[in-house]
Amino acid sequence: MTRSVPLLAALLAALLTGCQQNPPANDQLDAVLWTQTSVEHDLLFRQVYANATRQLDQALADPAWDALAQAPRPLEGLAPALIVDIDETLLDNVPLNARAIIKDRSYDYDAWYLWVDRAKAPALPGAVDFLQAAARRGITPYYLTNREPGQEQATLKNLRRAGFPIDSPAQILTAGTAIGGCQASGSDKTCRRQWVGTQARVLMQVGDSFGDFMATTGSQQAQLDAARPYFGWLGERWFLLPNPTYGSWYSAPYQGHEGLSEQQKRAFKHKVLKPQY
Repeated sequence: MTRSVPLLAALLAALLTGCQQNPPANDQLDAVLWTQTSVEHDLLFRQVYANATRQLDQALADPAWDALAQAPRPLEGLAPALIVDIDETLLDNVPLNARAIIKDRSYDYDAWYLWVDRAKAPALPGAVDFLQAAARRGITPYYLTNREPGQEQATLKNLRRAGFPIDSPAQILTAGTAIGGCQASGSDKTCRRQWVGTQARVLMQVGDSFGDFMATTGSQQAQLDAARPYFGWLGERWFLLPNPTYGSWYSAPYQGHEGLSEQQKRAFKHKVLKPQY
């Protein structure tokens, strides 16, 4: 026991030295740490995909089953399909965030483009098994992603390398795609969802963001009110996965003004917190 005292003292001294240097905080550290190291993250993904898999046969058997938040539409003759997001739903891109934290840098979109081109993002737990189960039942996945036009081939390569079923890059609908006249919609997936609905009977939607299911307009309360009629679809037709690393919520406190300093962004984030004393 006594032999460990000098070692402990040295460790404490090193920690205090590090604290005195006051390194800048990275707001994504804990989120990335949880995503990459917690068993809860992996189990949540496996749980969601296992539940979705169990719903496939029921969804197929019900000719009126539809997962689109829009007015009822004629479904007769439409082939079954899924609408799935890609990033942080099927593919894990968080290593890119981890690298930015370690290098003490802001998120780098040039690095993101290189990452997409490498096409080596790994599959998230349970995702491949779910989509393979759907493919065996003749259900076509449509991959709605806010990756940019021109990244379809790299995305196709990555999806295939990870084991996802995909026959054609036409199944990948990027932000602002020309398909369905959706160029002007940008990252809003509503137009793309509606276009898929003209081609197929959508059995399920899977994503990590509210915008993967319906349009994201208004306040948090407004979005909850818009989703309220579909609460019964959660875990049945809509499957939402956790993503604490990024999303529209992350920049909402500072209204997306990315030119602000990190300190200014953090100050705006503090203002929207709801402490109780």
